[in-house]
Amino acid sequence: MAQIRLTLDPWPAEYESSFEIDGFDEEDHGKVDTDVEGVAWQAIEPPKQERTGVLYFIDGVRRVEARVIVEDGSGRIIRGLYGSAAVGAVRVESKMASFEEIRVKRLIVAGTGIRPEAELLTVGNTQLPFEPISVADTTPLGPIQGLQNLMRTEEAILGEALASKADCVFADGPLTYFSGVMQTTVGVIKRLIEPYLSALQFELVRRLGTGQRTPLFVITRPKYDRYSWYLRVGQPRVMDHDVAGVLRLEVRSGAGIERARELADLSASCIPSFVGEAFRDPRAPQNLLPIGALENKLRHRLGDSLTIRRAIEARLFEVSLA
Repeated sequence: MAQIRLTLDPWPAEYESSFEIDGFDEEDHGKVDTDVEGVAWQAIEPPKQERTGVLYFIDGVRRVEARVIVEDGSGRIIRGLYGSAAVGAVRVESKMASFEEIRVKRLIVAGTGIRPEAELLTVGNTQLPFEPISVADTTPLGPIQGLQNLMRTEEAILGEALASKADCVFADGPLTYFSGVMQTTVGVIKRLIEPYLSALQFELVRRLGTGQRTPLFVITRPKYDRYSWYLRVGQPRVMDHDVAGVLRLEVRSGAGIERARELADLSASCIPSFVGEAFRDPRAPQNLLPIGALENKLRHRLGDSLTIRRAIEARLFEVSLA
């Protein structure tokens, strides 16, 4: 009998796993081309280069302030929520970093296509406007997905606005919500859910050294095509699984193969210098330092959740007495 060895997913249990690939679908690989860079399928060391110019890191956070049931007299169960979302950027130039373009939105989201009225809630000495949006989904997850979609759309709008001002924009997550096919924003995916490669090709991902990347491969999907690559930004500990410390990155295929190669080499040369340590961020090294700092800043800008919750409850109490 083969010996069984258990390895650790280093992210804490309160987070979803960073490695959720559940198998390799050999029939799906017709949609992935691994020969586009014209090099052997082996680890690529980025050319040595000084970090120059301007980099931006973009991310967003969201929070459900209160879940509600919307009544319209029909007897239907219509789910909704009060929610807050914030997006922003960290600008890095040389050894200087600063927060920029932080934007906060407050929303009342209702499912089943119902559009609630806008509200202006008094929270302490501040008035917070909650804008109404509706989603067609009738399930309990519909309003949450609506809040998530708005946050991701705001991230994309910000990323597209900053792309012309920087050598590179790194956006946390895939580029699903980016509309421009010529965009050179790089999506940084820290949770690996789909392998895109065959089991044999994925062995290279497991063996990458820190700062090494795979060759580019093209992913063809109905929503959008993109060039992608895997990059190791940190070494796993002896008890961790062998894909710990690996990111997948992507850029829209409209950027072109040469620009995609430049961005892949740029990411491999600079991103490992932005990794954090587990005692500061439990999702390190995949959750990069600028992203972790930005998440903390954005959560602070959302305000105190308990105070906002009390304001919502007070407002709903007033309405129930009317």
